[in-house]
Amino acid sequence: MYRNNARFAAYKFRILKINITAVFFLLLGLCCGINAQAQNLHKVSGTVLDTTNTSIPNAIVRLIAGKDTLNSSTDTAGRFVFINLKSSTVSLLVRSIGYLPYNKAYALTTISQVLPSVILKAESNQLNEVVIKGKIVPMRLMKDTVEFNAQAFDVREGDRVEDLLKQLPGMELDKEGNATSEGKALTKIRVNGKDFFTGNVKEFIAKLPANIVSKLQVIDDYGEKANFTGIKSGEPQKILNVVLKPDMNRGRFAKGALSAGTNDRYAVNLGNNFWKESSQLGINADASNTNNGTGINNNINLGADYRKTLNKALVLSGNYNYTYNKSELSQQNYTETANKTSTIFNNSTNESLSKNNNHNFGANLQSTGKDNFLQADIRGTLANSISNALNSSTQSEALTGTQTRTNRQDLLTRSNANQRSPNLNANLMLGRHFKKEGRSLTAGGTFSNSINNNNDDLFNSIGYYDPVSDLKVKDSLLNTIVLTRNRTRGGTANFTYTEPLGNPKDTVAKKNIDFSYVFSLTHTGNDLETNLNNDIGAISRIDSLSNKYTSTFSTHTIGLNYRYVTDKLNYSLGVTGQPNLLTGSYEGREDKIHRSGFNFSPLARVFYKLSPNQMITFNYNGNSVAPDFNQLQPVRDTRNLQNVIIGNPELNAAFNHTASISFRNVNTTNGQTLQVALIGGVVQDRVVSNSIRIVDTLNTFKQETRYLNTDGNYNLGANYNFSFPLGSKKYNLDFKGGLSYNRQVSFTEGEKNFGKGLNLNQGLAFRMNQKWLRMSSNVNYTYRSNVYSISTLPQNTIQTWMFNLDARTFILRSLTAGVAAAKTINQGYSLSASNPLIVNGYIEKTFFKNRMASLKIEGNDLLNEGNSLNNTISGNVTTETRSNQITRYFLFSLNVRLDSFGG
Repeated sequence: MYRNNARFAAYKFRILKINITAVFFLLLGLCCGINAQAQNLHKVSGTVLDTTNTSIPNAIVRLIAGKDTLNSSTDTAGRFVFINLKSSTVSLLVRSIGYLPYNKAYALTTISQVLPSVILKAESNQLNEVVIKGKIVPMRLMKDTVEFNAQAFDVREGDRVEDLLKQLPGMELDKEGNATSEGKALTKIRVNGKDFFTGNVKEFIAKLPANIVSKLQVIDDYGEKANFTGIKSGEPQKILNVVLKPDMNRGRFAKGALSAGTNDRYAVNLGNNFWKESSQLGINADASNTNNGTGINNNINLGADYRKTLNKALVLSGNYNYTYNKSELSQQNYTETANKTSTIFNNSTNESLSKNNNHNFGANLQSTGKDNFLQADIRGTLANSISNALNSSTQSEALTGTQTRTNRQDLLTRSNANQRSPNLNANLMLGRHFKKEGRSLTAGGTFSNSINNNNDDLFNSIGYYDPVSDLKVKDSLLNTIVLTRNRTRGGTANFTYTEPLGNPKDTVAKKNIDFSYVFSLTHTGNDLETNLNNDIGAISRIDSLSNKYTSTFSTHTIGLNYRYVTDKLNYSLGVTGQPNLLTGSYEGREDKIHRSGFNFSPLARVFYKLSPNQMITFNYNGNSVAPDFNQLQPVRDTRNLQNVIIGNPELNAAFNHTASISFRNVNTTNGQTLQVALIGGVVQDRVVSNSIRIVDTLNTFKQETRYLNTDGNYNLGANYNFSFPLGSKKYNLDFKGGLSYNRQVSFTEGEKNFGKGLNLNQGLAFRMNQKWLRMSSNVNYTYRSNVYSISTLPQNTIQTWMFNLDARTFILRSLTAGVAAAKTINQGYSLSASNPLIVNGYIEKTFFKNRMASLKIEGNDLLNEGNSLNNTISGNVTTETRSNQITRYFLFSLNVRLDSFGG
């Protein structure tokens, strides 16, 4: 019995061993199978180019791998990528407007395979006298990009890109040629996704012909580092990317212009740009005095820039620019300073002559490959200026309450200043994508060195008046020579590490965590020396008005950020801690500045795509701002004897909190666009002024300004922009407006004063584009008010209406005429404010093939009513400024253009 039981137990044990062994090998086989399957998943990437090796953005890429069909599109660099492919053979189909389709099969021999560049050829087959037109989509909305199809808009022979931009919904060009989209300035121009010459938008939208353009893209750009890492922070800049028609990414465009007119007006412009695939060379020179800005300006500009693609990913560029400006300015100022016990009024006139010479140079080396990023640049500026000014002011004080006495002073100041300011800046940034999908590291640093030396010879004459009889009772003469030497050196070091979370092969959602660190250091050395020049020319130092001061401001910004990215929802949430330290010392003084602080703030950015045509974006960030030298130095700055400034070495750094949320809607069928935004900001420890009234021995007064930190400063605003095309985009209505409220804290006689400002603006624009007429008109209304919490202080309200009309008619194919009119109505100014009507007109005749030459006669400000009037409010100080302008003149111009593209 026992023996049978033993045999049975042994038998069961053998069966159990066999089963365990079988299960073990089964699990091992499954694991190996899974591992083999994981190892056999492929990643395929490539680049789509045209026949000139220029990347083609937004090309449609379809990949067939076994039973799977995947679709994608190329990015701005022409790149595409597919992951998690099971099949070892794939078929690729690539299409793009204006190109022949590309179709080819590939065998995948590696886990991560980079395909040879896909070269698309221009589509040149045409049917005789047959035109097949499909439905043209005028625009489309992508994550950070609004794209306009040039075929959907009217382009005439001889039109430039600026003429095309004027037709786009939400786009505006002012009379100076500066372009804005949805209220934000376009800061840079690119062509086919690559940097273009100097990147100056105003310059090149006036040079590039519109008939070579396929698409125009307005992009919210967060910088090269963000494009490489995917980490977007802060407010983006709007840039313009011009996508050209096939085989048009080379050419030469040159211009020569000569103008002469009345009132000694003249202008000369010469420019030549060579552009051949991977090389760019631009040379320009111009001189003019037709600037209608403030004053009478004579300008000279000389520049050259060069760009060369050294290999597939490495680009070298450099530029040099020289500018000379001579400005003759006649200006009238009215300043009202509100104090608790009185209001100080200052009326002044200023006559000045200044000459400025500026040399600017830069060099840049950049490489943006699939896995590596390099950006190194150096920029320098050498600026010299000489100015002579004569300022005459009358300052009076009206006491509040029961006192009605008025105190009066006259100040005559003659100054001769000489300034020299060399600056040097350098930047280095390196980046690397690792083998693990989503893992990256970037590191870099910056260095800056700026010097500002200023010699100012000041002669002041002050007249004191009896408050009862208003007769002069005393003169005070003072001749000082003020030498200011300022040098600021700074540097930053930073790195960012990104680690993917979850499954990096997940194509639906990408999750990353970012670690960042930024160290910033700014060291400033200041030397203020005040010397007295007496009647016999003997110069002696005034120690009480002289000072040597050094300060260092450093911050450590440590950040942790989580990012989640899908096609519909992108968000990043994080926190930053920023300890900061401000130190300083003064020559001959034992007291030192040592101010440390710590700021903590969350970071947030959310992008949500409600539909293919609607999206919401939210941003929040914070940053520290150190006090400047004038706010810190504890020495009397007497360059304006009626308002002496004394700094405060006990100041802390301020911290800014900024948040915004925006909604954007684009109707791709009819071109309607709507953008609405809310913006708010709070400043902690803001540096504000404290105005103190000082009574002297003659029982008259002076004003003294000191500084301190305070909370309670914030702003809140909203704006919108709505564009509505009509009649197949022959007409367009634009509505835009904004409302903002801000509270600024200042002090008067040591008492806190809240300035509550309300700003309202509303605009309506109408554009028409007919075969014989192009016209735009708009009306804008602005309302600005400021109310102080101290009831005895005066209130301020300014209202402005502006009406504008700009029309261009095509009389003949080679003959055009235009008129521009602007009417301004001002209300609420203390200075005598005229309501000018500015009327300009021209007639232009073109000649030769492609209208390469033209003669133009134009008249500016035909009614001679031009003037410049401005109003600003800062704390308890309201300033109005009016400048002279010589705006009426007639000009005769000869222009020649030489354009050749694609050949």
